[in-house]
Amino acid sequence: MPPLARRVAWALLAAGVGGFLLIAATYDHEPLASLDSDVATWVATDLPHALELAARPFSWLGGWIGLTILGVATALVLVRERAWSDLLFLAAALIGSNVAVSVLKVWFDRDRPDIAPAVPLPGSSSFPSGHAASGAAGLGAIAVLAAERLPSRRARVALWIVVVAGGLAVGLSRIALGVHFVTDVVAGWCFGLAWLAACLLVRSHVATRASSSER
Repeated sequence: MPPLARRVAWALLAAGVGGFLLIAATYDHEPLASLDSDVATWVATDLPHALELAARPFSWLGGWIGLTILGVATALVLVRERAWSDLLFLAAALIGSNVAVSVLKVWFDRDRPDIAPAVPLPGSSSFPSGHAASGAAGLGAIAVLAAERLPSRRARVALWIVVVAGGLAVGLSRIALGVHFVTDVVAGWCFGLAWLAACLLVRSHVATRASSSER
């Protein structure tokens, strides 16, 4: 990993962990408690129906079906290339983040908003949003691997614009469908970015050690 990319990864890790811990400590206090309540009420009563419909495919993309399809397709490419370290990185980002979020949901045990949700409420707890975390960690990992294989800078920039927009849309879709509070989603983004950054740093460290041992 180039020095600049390493510094960016460390900055994302620090910002993600700091943001998550701050929200986790304050989401049930003012002003965040009122923000969550007001946005959930507005979504249930005044959100245009067209936005609700537009949110559904992005919610599907960030769910286990969408990410499984993307993850399996990426994994098949990596297996074909025999890129085993990349495959481990992908698994750590995708599967690891989901397992970690599941543990955090049990720990915080926050009730979901229950003001006329557009879809049935999932049985899991609300905090943090698994869709938002997966959109950051999972889609981010796939984008990293894809970007490393693209020949032109323009293509890489375009890829990252699409992935960042997609990750934001996945998180926002959960608010629009009334199944998450704003703080759930922002905390999910923070956690997902921190998890992705940690996976990148571990991957870089392992690659550096492997390169040194071969000399």
